Amino acid sequence: MLARTLKSCLLIAGSALLTGHAVAADAGRLSPDKIRAPEQAAEFVVEQEKNSYQRVLDLYRQAQSKSPGDVSLLLAQCKFIERFAWSEDLSWGEVAGKDLEVCRTALGKEFATDPEAALYLLEHRFGADAVAYGEPLVAKSTGWSTAQRARLHAALSRGYATTKNDTLAGQEAVLAVQLDPANDRLIDAIRYLARTGRARDARKLLAAAPVARTPWQEAVRINTAVEVLPGTEASDEFHRAQRAGLKIDAYTTARVLQRGGDSAAAEAALTADAASHKFESPQNQQLRLDVAFDVGDAKIAADIIRDQYQKTGKATPFAYAYAHLLDLNPAIAARADLLPLAAGLFGMLALYLASPGLLLFPVHYRGTVRQRVGKASTPLFARIGLRHAWWGLGVFSMALYLVTIFRMGTAALSPAGSGVVRIDASNRIAISHLWALFFSALGLAAVGRLIGWREWLGSGRWKWTWTWMLVPVVAYGIYQIPHLLARHDVPHGFAPNSWAVNLAHGAIALGGIPLALLVLSVFVPVIEELVFRGCLLGGLSRHISFGWANVLQAAIFAGMHEDARNFIYLFVMGLIAGWLVRKTKGLSMPILLHAINNAIFVYSVAAA
Repeated sequence: MLARTLKSCLLIAGSALLTGHAVAADAGRLSPDKIRAPEQAAEFVVEQEKNSYQRVLDLYRQAQSKSPGDVSLLLAQCKFIERFAWSEDLSWGEVAGKDLEVCRTALGKEFATDPEAALYLLEHRFGADAVAYGEPLVAKSTGWSTAQRARLHAALSRGYATTKNDTLAGQEAVLAVQLDPANDRLIDAIRYLARTGRARDARKLLAAAPVARTPWQEAVRINTAVEVLPGTEASDEFHRAQRAGLKIDAYTTARVLQRGGDSAAAEAALTADAASHKFESPQNQQLRLDVAFDVGDAKIAADIIRDQYQKTGKATPFAYAYAHLLDLNPAIAARADLLPLAAGLFGMLALYLASPGLLLFPVHYRGTVRQRVGKASTPLFARIGLRHAWWGLGVFSMALYLVTIFRMGTAALSPAGSGVVRIDASNRIAISHLWALFFSALGLAAVGRLIGWREWLGSGRWKWTWTWMLVPVVAYGIYQIPHLLARHDVPHGFAPNSWAVNLAHGAIALGGIPLALLVLSVFVPVIEELVFRGCLLGGLSRHISFGWANVLQAAIFAGMHEDARNFIYLFVMGLIAGWLVRKTKGLSMPILLHAINNAIFVYSVAAA
C-alpha cells in the first residue's frame, strides 16, 4: 500500500510540474493587447490557476480510481482541496468548497473505520457536532496509536470548550496531554487541574512538555504558570525557555521575577524595554504599576496613575493607589496633577466612617418608636449604646482599610489585573492584618473598658451553652472533612481564594502554627467579638428587638469576611455567637467559640 501511495504521489507531482509548464505556455500566448489591460491579464491568471487546480484534482481522482482502497491518497486529496476551499482571495473558492464536501463525504463512507480518516473528519467539526461525532470514537480507539488517541481527546476538548462545558473540556485536555506531552491543549489542561486543586498534577504536565517552538507560545505557558500555579513553576519554565534559546518578552520576564519576589530585577527588565510602553495593554501597565509599588519607585507609579486618571477623569478608583503613594513618598503624592486623587481618598475614608450610620440611624428611629409604644428593649451591656456600635464598627473597618491600602494599595487598571500573585503575598497580608489588629485594639480600648469584667466573663447559666457551642464547631468540622481528605496542593506563600486563607498561610510562614493560632485564635476572636457582639449587637439591642439585632450583626459579620462561598456558615456562626452573648450575659463564650472555630480553620489550612 505504501508503494502504491508513493507511486501515486510521484505521478501527481510530475503532472503538476507539467501543468506548470502548460500554464507558462498559455501565458506566452497572452496577446500584447491584453497585457495593456491589467484587469484582463489578472482574469487570465485566475482562470489559469483554476485550470491548474482542476488538472491536479483530476490526477488525484485518476490515482484514486486505480487504488480505491488507499485511504492516505483520499486524505491527501481532501487536504489539497482545503488549501483552495478556505482561501478568501479566490473567486472560484466556492467551487473548491463543493469539491471538499464531496471528498469528505467519500472519506466518511469508504473509510469510516480508519483512525486517520475518522480523526480528520472529527478535527473539521466544531462544538456539539464534534462532540456527537467524537464521543463514539472513544470506545473504538483502544487499538489506535498513542498519538491518534491524543488527537481524539484534544478534538473532544475543543468541542466541549466551544459548548462552554469547561469541566469536560478540561478533563479531555488532561487526557490528551498525558498521551502526548506536546499536545496543544496543555494550557487548558493546566488551568483545569489548577482550578480543581490539583496543582501538583499540573506541574508534572508542564515539566513533561517539550519547550514550545516559538517565544510567544512559550510566553503563554509561562504567564499561565504565573497566574495559576503556586510555586516556582513559572520560573522553572522561564529558565527552560532560556536554555532552549527562546527570547521571552520583557513583560513575561517581569511577571516571573515579580512572582519570585525579585521586583527590582522585574523593574530592570521593564526599563530595558521602555519602547514597548507606548503600546502596552492595560494588563501590562498594571504589571508596571505593581512592580513600581513593590520596589518603592513612587515616581513611576505616580506617572502611571496620573496617565490613567487623565484618561478616565475619575479619582475614586485610584484612591487605594494614592494612599500607597503617600506611604512611599508624600512629596510626590502632593504633586498638583495628583491632588484630585487626594479628594477621592478622603471621600472613601469619609464613606467608611459614615457607613455605619446607614444602619444605625434607622435603628435609633425604630428604638424611639418602640419606646413610645411601650416596647422598651433590654440592653445586653449596661454602658454600650449606638454611638459605641458606630465607633466600634468604624474603627475596625478603618483600621483594616487604611493599613491595607497604605501598605498594599494599588489601582485596578485592568479587570484581570497583572496576573501575578507574589510568592510572599500571604506574608504581606499577615503583617498588614497584624498592624490592623494593633490599631483596632488601640481604638477600641476605651470601649472595651466600658464592658465590666463580669460582662466579659458572663454571668448567665453556662451548662447549656456548651451544647450550643458544639453545633457550629461540629458543623465546621464536617464542612472541612472533604478539604482535609483531598489535601489540596496549596503550599505556603500562595494566595488562592480568600483573605482568611491568605492570613493563615502568612502567619504559618512567618511563625509557624503557634503564631497562626495566636493571631487567629486569640487576637482575632477578641477584637471581632468586641466589635460585632460587644459594640454592634450591644448597641443594636438597646433600640430594637434582640432577634433583629442579632440578624443584622450576623449579616455584617459575615459580609466583612468577604468570603461568598462561606457566607451562610459565617452568618449562622454569628447568630449563634450572638445567642451565646444573651444566654451567658458575656463575651467569653462567643470568644471561645470563635477561637475553636479558627483553630480548626488553621489546622485545615496547615494540613492542606
